[in-house]
Amino acid sequence: MARFSEYVDNSYLPGEIYSAGLSEYRSDPQVIVDILSKKKFKFNPEDDGTYFQQFLALQNNPEALIQGKVKLPQRFREFMAMSDLGR
Repeated sequence: MARFSEYVDNSYLPGEIYSAGLSEYRSDPQVIVDILSKKKFKFNPEDDGTYFQQFLALQNNPEALIQGKVKLPQRFREFMAMSDLGR
């Protein structure tokens, strides 16, 4: 049931369904917020923030992915060093 008009003929309201089973936690509002957020948000990331750190590092140096994976020929690196292209 997604619309209020669907609740008109029933003896309960959407808010009563949303907060059902929380009466024993009324003394601790933070527990209620935690339970409701777990119901609402099913996303539970397994990442500890390393992907976000990698993203921030790529913002500072967009060539970091290429630098770690691509090996340039020695003569090309010498050319870049001599012509100041590698700065």
